[in-house]
Amino acid sequence: MQPQSTLRRNRLDPQLHSPVKPALTNDRESTAARRIVCASCGHAITTERQRIEMAGRHEHRCVNPDGVIFHIGCFRYAPGCVIRGVPTTEFTWFPGYAWSYALCDGCATLLGWYYQSNDAAFFGLILNRLATTQ
Repeated sequence: MQPQSTLRRNRLDPQLHSPVKPALTNDRESTAARRIVCASCGHAITTERQRIEMAGRHEHRCVNPDGVIFHIGCFRYAPGCVIRGVPTTEFTWFPGYAWSYALCDGCATLLGWYYQSNDAAFFGLILNRLATTQ
């Protein structure tokens, strides 16, 4: 039996995703179609339509154990990311969720984290590493 690779594509597993509340925007129809790309290479990551709220908000400020502050946004899907690493609950910012790294599939820049629990999953992406296009 082959060992499980720590490099996984972002494949949607319906058992990992539960209904979540879409994040509200001022002009939902016009912003929903906007693409969100990697700020480093321009690779398509997700869309505004995939914005969700976790713990009552789309955006969160999080501090890692080294004191680095990250401003992240939560997204239902991010097909332009590659998920890397064995999921861990150590130092998770969302209790009940294990995280793995979410890298840009175009240039391998760390864009954030993929969070998963027994019944839900989402991406927490670092907002200043993303750009929005039409």
